[in-house]
Amino acid sequence: MHAEISRITARDVLELRLTADEEDTGAGLALVRSESEGDAVPVTDVEREGRLVRARLADLALEDGTWDVVSVGRSGSSNPVLTRDSGLSLSHRVDYVRRPRTRDLRAIRDPRGRLRLVSASVTPHAEVEWVEVAPGTVTVSGFLAYAPERDGVATGEVVARQRGLDGVVTAPARLDGDRFECAIPLPPLATAFQPRRKHNEWDLWLRLPDAGTELRLASHADDVVGKKGKVVYAGVDLAGGDADTTVRVRPYYTVRDEFSLLATARSGGSA
Repeated sequence: MHAEISRITARDVLELRLTADEEDTGAGLALVRSESEGDAVPVTDVEREGRLVRARLADLALEDGTWDVVSVGRSGSSNPVLTRDSGLSLSHRVDYVRRPRTRDLRAIRDPRGRLRLVSASVTPHAEVEWVEVAPGTVTVSGFLAYAPERDGVATGEVVARQRGLDGVVTAPARLDGDRFECAIPLPPLATAFQPRRKHNEWDLWLRLPDAGTELRLASHADDVVGKKGKVVYAGVDLAGGDADTTVRVRPYYTVRDEFSLLATARSGGSA
């Protein structure tokens, strides 16, 4: 089976558009763990319409890991499903992660052109889409990922916690449906700077107004991993709690692509 388009919809449906020269043999579909030997998981809810194949995966019990998509003939023989589609589509990923779910499925193409699915357990987070650094604030906006659906306008707050220390700074956050925006004040972070630690990291959570649920700020929807070594934001120099200390505060990504703020001292009180 050869597909020119292969993608997972927001409702966990694997959609395949077969190539024009592909003959419909009526083969079934199954998923086989890529990392180890094991029984195939048959995909029983499959709908065909011309060259379009829709396989509903929402009810399948899939462990975390990578799964090969295979076609199964009437004789029971199986062959890998091949695809020309890289599986990269930011708009589709954003639509996908904005729905409440505990499992994330992604369609990928391996170096040999075989179609695979990556299954991963997920928890809700606050997906950062936009960051703006100003002299006294860092404004962050985005949307709730994997979280229950919300309606209407409400006020939550962003909570900044000084990693390994006692500092806590909060700021109001505007919620409109599943979208959020917040301007985080930087002077309190500079004032709370503890010079005994070279780096003062401030980790950020979005606290929702209902039941105080907190979601970590992070950027995962674009599938770009390792942002810590790829994305660099400008810093802001502010007066520290010690009159002789200037503190630079800047946004950064952690090794887990979570969004935080970093405060460091600039010696001599100069910029």
